[in-house]
Amino acid sequence: MAPPSKKRKTSQPTEILFDPAAREEYLTGFHKRKLQRIKHAQEEAAKKEKEERLRFRRELRQKRKEDLEKHVSEVNMLLRKANPDLSDNDRANLDSDDDTDNWDGFEETPTAPIEPAPVDREDEYVDEDKYTTVTIESVGISKDGFEKTGKAAEDEEQDKENDLNEKKRAWTKERPKVERSKKKKKQKFRYETKAERKVTRMKQGAKNRSQAAARKSK
Repeated sequence: MAPPSKKRKTSQPTEILFDPAAREEYLTGFHKRKLQRIKHAQEEAAKKEKEERLRFRRELRQKRKEDLEKHVSEVNMLLRKANPDLSDNDRANLDSDDDTDNWDGFEETPTAPIEPAPVDREDEYVDEDKYTTVTIESVGISKDGFEKTGKAAEDEEQDKENDLNEKKRAWTKERPKVERSKKKKKQKFRYETKAERKVTRMKQGAKNRSQAAARKSK
């Protein structure tokens, strides 16, 4: 049997299958992938900027620390030159101060709030034609609003109690309850009937005619 020809293919390729969903996503997702790349680039830039800012702050703190240590050492050196009689113990204390003395700022001590003294007084102002009395009272501020403090509040409470007692005054011979209850009753409003309105109009017309006749006779 003759050998097979080289032009003839000896093996068939595997079947090629296409995923329609993946193909559609690839063809329609160019804009989406572009936005994702932009967002990723922005996140990377923000992350890099944050790292750069942290590194700058770290270097700045280190530089300030070195400058402070250098300044302290220079001051101690000047002190040693100005006081050559210092003992070794004093010099050791100066060196230890360089390492241990760190200023942490001012200490905050809790202090009680100072309450202002109540201001209650009356001032009189006299003008050419006017006389005015101005009363100045101290007030406090709370969640319910303004409230009087000191003597003004006590006086106001006393006035309220007096008014309440006046309203609840008991029966006495000098002023019996009957006299207090005597008040002029308010007259009730009543609509006129049709006949009453007709009589009223007739009376008013007769009165007007008599007045007109009196004016003509004059």
